[in-house]
Amino acid sequence: MKAIADLYQQFDPMRPLTAAGQADRALYVDWQHQLGGDDVKLRLARGIARSGGQAVIHLFTGPRGAGKTTELYRVKHLLEEGQLGKRFFVSMLMAEEWLDLADVQPEELSFQIVRQLVTDLRQVGFKPSGTVTEFFRKLGVEFNKKLGLDAIEIGHDPLKFTFKYQDVPHSRRRDFRELLQGQLPKIYDLVNNQLITEARRWLVREKNIDDILMIVDEIDRIPLLGSNLEQLFIGRAGTLRALDCHVLYTIPIELAYSPRQAALRDIYGTEILTLPVMPVLDPAGNMNPLAQNALREIVKRRTSAAKLDIQVIFEEEELLTEVLSASGGHVRTLFVLLRSILDRVERLPVTTSTVQRSLRGTAADLTRPLSRNDWLLLEQVHSTKNPVNGGNIDAWNRLLRDSYVLTYYQEDIGYWYDRNPLLKYTEARSRP
Repeated sequence: MKAIADLYQQFDPMRPLTAAGQADRALYVDWQHQLGGDDVKLRLARGIARSGGQAVIHLFTGPRGAGKTTELYRVKHLLEEGQLGKRFFVSMLMAEEWLDLADVQPEELSFQIVRQLVTDLRQVGFKPSGTVTEFFRKLGVEFNKKLGLDAIEIGHDPLKFTFKYQDVPHSRRRDFRELLQGQLPKIYDLVNNQLITEARRWLVREKNIDDILMIVDEIDRIPLLGSNLEQLFIGRAGTLRALDCHVLYTIPIELAYSPRQAALRDIYGTEILTLPVMPVLDPAGNMNPLAQNALREIVKRRTSAAKLDIQVIFEEEELLTEVLSASGGHVRTLFVLLRSILDRVERLPVTTSTVQRSLRGTAADLTRPLSRNDWLLLEQVHSTKNPVNGGNIDAWNRLLRDSYVLTYYQEDIGYWYDRNPLLKYTEARSRP
């Protein structure tokens, strides 16, 4: 049935909404505005726009799948359009596309930041000086000579570095990092003192743009297992702070909420802003009508884009309410649930038995990795609405990162936590 296929495609859990196209703008629901209180994207944009000529680092976190990238596109749009008093040139690095996040160090991250910034500046017509291009030409020659990275294009366009870190064989990565470590101070000196200085002047003169912002997204996806988040973000913070323009990093939620939170604030000189999950239920388990309506509006707009009426999706309106509550206000989970439900039907409307079967099946898959200790911690979080401390910090980080625990914020309560509401659809006898 074509209508179901069209609807299924609208619930893509992995596609963020940009602010550039009319279609994406029509789908976007400004739920933070609807719920009232702080709007994280406005706080980020204001903090950047109001900082004057001083380069400032900003840190942004939140559960994976809560909509951080979608909100960052709104920050980018607000600043590019000058809606807060200053216009910015915004370059955006999607780190997962260019880096091996399971094996990332500050050197290659910094190099890709510079590469993205140079690429985006050139796309709007800025031409770096001969000193800059000659330096990068020699650097490209050295990369190819010592590492054999044929993916680096040199010739007539010495700044066109197109290789991804995944292109570097594991056997050569140590050599690559050592080479970058030796060159990085020169790269930053050249970029800060010539490239960015020249680019700012050119942007003011030619584009009426006041300043530069670099957004580095997706590094919050660095895998927890085998990673050293503290070494990257704290031990090597000097490298991540070296670029002389505004930089906004997304950081892993387990690091942002760890005992090193105060160290992060001190090192980067900024508050860590969090995009929470929509509180569809309050701490007592009662429905939050504002959050429910915001989630319902998200589904309604996607349904309308598929040329369907939201009323025809489920045989009873209460079924949609149950799915919204089961998602916990986590948008990616909501879309996964809706796709799982649509996978089970040939025609609309969806029946009660189909919804229940889908919720139980998704919950069973979700809980397979959980140990007895995990269940005990989840029950503790559910009863106290507080984080887990003490000797269970590693387990807490994993539960938080993998959305077994969801983070909420309400002005009259502050931050509070709860287990993923999908867990209640798991049979009690299946728990260790």
